[in-house]
Order: sequence, then structure tokens, then C-alpha cells
Amino acid sequence: MYKYSKFRQICATVAGCFGKTRAARRLHRDRVRYHGLISTVGQTMIPRKKYPEKIPMAFCFDARGCKMAAVTLKSLLLASKDRCDYDVYCVVTPDVDEKMRDIIRGVTAGTDSVVNFVLGNNDFDESWRGNWPVAMWYRLMLPKLLPNVDRIIYADIDILLCRDLIDIYELELGNNLIAAVPTRTNKYFNSGFLLMDLAGIRREGMYEKWVTESKTHQYKNPDQDVLNYTLQGRVQFLPLRYNFQLSHGSRIFKIYSAIELDDLKHNLTVLHYSDYMKPWHDADCRPVFSELWWNVARQTGLFPEDK
Repeated sequence: MYKYSKFRQICATVAGCFGKTRAARRLHRDRVRYHGLISTVGQTMIPRKKYPEKIPMAFCFDARGCKMAAVTLKSLLLASKDRCDYDVYCVVTPDVDEKMRDIIRGVTAGTDSVVNFVLGNNDFDESWRGNWPVAMWYRLMLPKLLPNVDRIIYADIDILLCRDLIDIYELELGNNLIAAVPTRTNKYFNSGFLLMDLAGIRREGMYEKWVTESKTHQYKNPDQDVLNYTLQGRVQFLPLRYNFQLSHGSRIFKIYSAIELDDLKHNLTVLHYSDYMKPWHDADCRPVFSELWWNVARQTGLFPEDK
């Protein structure tokens, strides 16, 4: 158990009693709950020789998510400067026009990273998705849409990347098909950041299984639940620093060990704004650590100066 975690939770609960809105009360709680869990974001890492190959990276979004995707990509390139480059695959809906594509391409200016655009297919058109956008299913399409890519890293667009992804790309998966961070004690994992063995997924016919399963059940978190159901026993679990979700709440002290939380403090790689509050929302409805997102967003030139 993390030191003083029970006392911290009590203080967070008390702090959450103050504030006129739900968002304000949540912000007060999280400021106490997560205080001190992150301390070295943006610090210079140990120098290394530049990685010799481009790392495949995937984002999936529609027109509404274009600018957010640009910020996530910018954060990745800033964190990877002089360390590695990426082959970026953007799986998009038809409403992502050429002007929007140029915005994404512009983020890579001055780097050797390359952006490729791929339209999502229609295999999941009849799949249950509730109120989620159709692009939610696009991460599951990667094995079919990218037949010449054997391994790829996927990230949601409400993520800030704080380190390069060389170590995760080189991770040995063994007999596993993906790597992800568990978010519950039963090892249920979040699908917002994944290392995917696309070659193995194709070889085992997992893609077809995903399509079938997506049309069979009306899951609460459709794509995530499909992945968890079909990949039981085939997941390499990652440390918390590869997907620190602000929606963890007090569960963070129950799920993760003191060692993992100390590792997060100094080695945060993926900061996931997975709660209903997003850093690009109005100032009175933003989550904790929003200033980190805005530090990157300003550098894209896509967002007005934060008030």
C-alpha cells in the first residue's frame, strides 16, 4: 500500500465536498489524491544513439478529434526528439478532409517522422457502439488495414506522451498478442494504449473473432470489452507508467503497488485524460494536470492562448 494512502483518500474525500459544480469537486479531490505522484515530466533522459528504424504508431479519429490528435502526436515527437522517429498511421473517418490531414502532417515538420492516412473499413458498421463514435472500432481494424506492419503501438487521442516509446516497442511479448496496463485487480485492461502484435493477430484469425464478437454482445465499453474477452491469457501486462488514467480515482492505491507508484512518479510515459473532464474543455471543467497538455497544445498553434 502506498504510504499514507488511506489518509490521502480521506483528505481527498473531504476536499471533494467543496465546489459548486461536479467538475470543481472532482478537481479538488484529484489534486489531493494525485499530489506528488508525478514529479519529473519533461526532464532530460539519458542520451542514447538514435534508434535506427522508424517505430510504427497508430491513432484513430474523426474530424472532431483532429486537433486533439495533433497535440498527442506533438507530445510524442517532443518526447522523442533526437531519440527516434515514427511511421504514424492515422486511421480516420471520411470527414477528415485534406485540410485536416495537412494539420497532422504539419506537426511532423522538421522531423523524419512520416504520417500515413488510412480510411477505416466497413467491417464493424453493424457492431454495437452505443453513444461512442464509429472510430472507436478502428483500433481493432489495424491488423487488416495494415497488412505489411507486424507490430504497432496504438494510443488514444486524449493521451499525452511524455517519453519516447523505444522500450515498449522492443518489449518481448512471448505468446501474448498485445501488451496493456491493467486497470482492475482482475487484470481487466484499458484499450487506450496498446502494443499490438499484428502479425500474430492475423495468424490466429483474431480479427475475424473480433468482428463476430462485436456484433454478438452489447458491451458497456465495446472495443475494450471485446479485447478483454477475446484475449484472456494472451496479454502482457505493463507498468502503470504506460497508461496513468485520471479516471482511476481512489482505486489507484488498491490496484498498484508502492513500487509501481514510485516508478510512475519518476518515469511517467503515458498520461491518459480518460475521465469525462478533458484539458481542452472550458477552464472550469478541466482535470488535474491539464497544464501539461496545454504546454504542448500551445506549440501546435491550433488552440488559442489558454485563458
